[in-house]
Amino acid sequence: MAEPAHELDVIVVGGGPVGAAAALGLAGAGFDVGILEKSEPRRQVGRLGFDPRTIALNPATRELLERLGAWGRFETCPYRTVYVWEDTGTRHIEFTAEEMHREDLGAIAEVSAVLVALWEALRETGRVRMFTDTQIDDVEPGPDRVRLAAGGRTFAARLLIAADGGQSFVRRVLGVATSRLATHHTALATVVRTERFHEGAASQRFLAEGPLALLPLPARDDEFFCSVVWSSLPERTRELAAKSDRDFAQALEAASERRLGAVLDVDQRHEFPLEQAVAESFNPYPRVLLVGDAARVLHPLAGQGVNHGFEDVRDIVALAGRLAPGDPGAPGVWARFDAERRLRAALMVRAMDAFRRVYAVDEPVFRWLRNTGVAMLDRNRLVKTGLVRRALGL
Repeated sequence: MAEPAHELDVIVVGGGPVGAAAALGLAGAGFDVGILEKSEPRRQVGRLGFDPRTIALNPATRELLERLGAWGRFETCPYRTVYVWEDTGTRHIEFTAEEMHREDLGAIAEVSAVLVALWEALRETGRVRMFTDTQIDDVEPGPDRVRLAAGGRTFAARLLIAADGGQSFVRRVLGVATSRLATHHTALATVVRTERFHEGAASQRFLAEGPLALLPLPARDDEFFCSVVWSSLPERTRELAAKSDRDFAQALEAASERRLGAVLDVDQRHEFPLEQAVAESFNPYPRVLLVGDAARVLHPLAGQGVNHGFEDVRDIVALAGRLAPGDPGAPGVWARFDAERRLRAALMVRAMDAFRRVYAVDEPVFRWLRNTGVAMLDRNRLVKTGLVRRALGL
């Protein structure tokens, strides 16, 4: 590989929410940071005025984004209640902010709005070099530097952070294996206008073929909206995507038991595959870290994927801040990070797979056990509080 044209302390590959946050945090810790991405993000909205790609941000993520100067630059819709029920059950479980003595349990945000805000903050720091229109060609870890070739340019850094998504090129080119759990699901995402206001509640119904989530969005001009993420078998997803808007609205009303009344309008629908995976190492070389979806991919049924990525960033920034201005890729620095984050990811993947499997069994005995378990959990304030605190990142 040619002599590097750009020498940096840290290179972040991938400018999505997790990669951009990592670059911001490390620059704030005093490191010379570069971020590589194919193109600068742009605001995206559908016909109903929202980006159909939404993410649930928990309080720990909000705290991180506040520290990074990105929170408040994009619109959010706080939710105070999470309501979960199933299609063949007689019980439900409800988690409330009041039980946790909090104003809310989190907030729903549009992906492109979060991205644009983070990149605005990156530009304002003046300490992050942004390289766009850049496709990584090769990665070469070394004892004192990681070298990259990208679009005719060469880079060298003391630490490489791969935040380039579930199909991470960096992970593949370095030969990092992943353990995968098939979900047998694909998902459909869209935005709908509804008859009734969501009242700040995020709702999820477990159907036989997969979970349906209704996530609150801000009201506009006395009209009410929510984001829909409907996980199902591939053939069912294709069927839902092919329906007319009216037929899809009727299907959604039936699947959600008209929880928000009639579905009055439907934006464009988007299909995407679902998988669960965990990399065998989050620190495969002393000077390489995998974060976000490059490290693990979670089923969206708990809405925790991006929050786990932001947890990666929080831990990296905390440790790097103690190292500054030392070597961020020194041997052994990231061993504990690797072990702890990989264990948490593996546990979460297994938990999501267990939830999916338990709710997929449509037999009388299993239905009775689910309903009994849900009723007991809903009455057990201590256990409920523990579950919520973990989900909130507290």
